[in-house]
Amino acid sequence: MTIFKDSFLVLLIIQIVHLSSCNEDLEGYDQIINPIWEYNYGVGGTLSIEPIIFNNKVLYSGAKERSSDIGINDRLIALDKEKGELLWEWSDFLRPTSQRFSYNSLKPIYNNWIAITIGGRNHLIDLETGKTVWKNQNNGSTSRSDLSITGNRLIRTDVSLPNPPYVERLMEADINTGIWKEVYKVEGGDSIRQGLEVPSFYIEDDGDTLLVFSNTEAWFEKNVIIPNLLCYNQTKDSLYYDILLGEPAVGNAVDWFPEIFGDRVYLSVNRRMVCHHVLTGELIWERELNANILGSNFIIVDDHIYTQTEGWEPSLWKIDAINGDIVWSSPSRGGNSFLNYYEGKIYQVTGGRLKVVDAMSGTELASIKAPSSYADDNDFFSGRCTVDPETGYVYVTSFSTAYCYPSLE
Repeated sequence: MTIFKDSFLVLLIIQIVHLSSCNEDLEGYDQIINPIWEYNYGVGGTLSIEPIIFNNKVLYSGAKERSSDIGINDRLIALDKEKGELLWEWSDFLRPTSQRFSYNSLKPIYNNWIAITIGGRNHLIDLETGKTVWKNQNNGSTSRSDLSITGNRLIRTDVSLPNPPYVERLMEADINTGIWKEVYKVEGGDSIRQGLEVPSFYIEDDGDTLLVFSNTEAWFEKNVIIPNLLCYNQTKDSLYYDILLGEPAVGNAVDWFPEIFGDRVYLSVNRRMVCHHVLTGELIWERELNANILGSNFIIVDDHIYTQTEGWEPSLWKIDAINGDIVWSSPSRGGNSFLNYYEGKIYQVTGGRLKVVDAMSGTELASIKAPSSYADDNDFFSGRCTVDPETGYVYVTSFSTAYCYPSLE
């Protein structure tokens, strides 16, 4: 019996050594940080949503069947965020064919539910069970893919149909029922196409709820775009302001949703970061950038803004949120994920690699290549990145595989 145990132990050691030597041959497993786990979607190429963290789960999306179109991602996948084990899948769409999750859209979570809209079809999913709570179809309109929420009140944007008059509405529903009603609307007649976005929320000292949102008007006759920032007191049914964010011009659009920090609201609009007073709309500062923010967002941490511009010279920026001064900017690459901040470092996927940047100096600390790319050059990290603020785990994905990495020490 002892001889058998000793022989088994030797065999086990040999196997471990063999696995270690195999991993050393794969450069993707021998970088500054290596995956904690990986989960292969099993369908070849697919383009996931930005990973979403909820309790013990991380959500990705993938295709149900192999396809030459990597844009199809018609199943929601819940994995154990510590182990990478599959917990459940969801694909209970109102319209079961050719569904696509929007990759970077806002998908709010309330209690144990996540709300997702695709076109004019709205879905509420229980994150514990992976079951549909409710789903419904908009009446005579479509929607953008973004949703926002305050308390239990869910808000979407109804997009006007292709023919005039051009009207867009903010629609609200109690998330428990999914019954929608109009909150606010803008009209453009026969020549002005509206571009309402879902709002950010600000609660006044007296408890009134303010909706802060942008509306980008497209004037067909003049071939220009006009961005506006609006603040609407939903409690008092009163418009606080509707201010112009820039002169009418081609491409003069808002890049991302308003971010409220203290009593200020921040936006990226046509190569500029702007800061306004949230209650009055007064311009506090504006800062020219070298290009627009497209695939990335911007985040505000410790009185500083971090953002990523695209264009011919993509750059990562750190801007003082109080006065708009540039702290640093550093060259980057296109094809960006959302930015994430954790313990003094910025995490993002850019140029097909997971990059880690020192938030104080802008110095690049790590550039991680997807392990799967060593077997397939086309299977690089696909511009999706989320950091768990509790554990520091970094969740990314290639076109074939979901990964979990530790944060950089």
